[in-house]
Amino acid sequence: MKVVAFTSDKGGMGKSTAAINLACAAAEDRYEAALLDLDPQASVGRWARLRRKAGLAARPLAETCVPIDIEDRLGELRAAGADLVLLDTAGRDNNAITSAIAAADLVLIPCHPTDLELSTLGPTFARLRAEGRAHYVLLIDWSAGAQRRRLDAAAAIERAGGRVAPVVYTHRADYRVALELGQGVTEYQPWQSAAQEIRGVWGWLRDELALSRAAAAA
Repeated sequence: MKVVAFTSDKGGMGKSTAAINLACAAAEDRYEAALLDLDPQASVGRWARLRRKAGLAARPLAETCVPIDIEDRLGELRAAGADLVLLDTAGRDNNAITSAIAAADLVLIPCHPTDLELSTLGPTFARLRAEGRAHYVLLIDWSAGAQRRRLDAAAAIERAGGRVAPVVYTHRADYRVALELGQGVTEYQPWQSAAQEIRGVWGWLRDELALSRAAAAA
């Protein structure tokens, strides 16, 4: 079982959206995925309730969790045969972020390529270096084809000691609409651009983690 934490020291960076949609893409790919929501705003928890009310599939598993329970809950999920657990954290919640980073095999930091958001990454990188955790920034392009802004942002991130995930991931309305329906974009519009992009991000993440299915390995 692999654990991925979505962290940043700023709210509104797109952590919950990325975590939910990657969990749905993993489930579509027949992996047992779980989402643990450590954010007091409980965006993942609200999404899970919408999903239940709509009578949608029970996978991926999504639930709220407090930082002190992470270790025990991960042990339970491992025993239950989970392949992947995604941890969604709040901005500026040190206990949740610290616990998530300590448990993670890989940390993803969603970020739009703006000066304001890029300026918040320094403390996150310092924390990850101190913890010795593998990490990538998941750049969220504002529009398809905005190559120059992306290249400038990637260069700034690398100068600050970070790494950029080598995938295309664009801010699209389909993500918002899908979440409001209790879905991921791979369910909402399976063949549209957002779904295709998130499958690309998922394929990269799966390979980066060298992820295997627990059921197949047993």
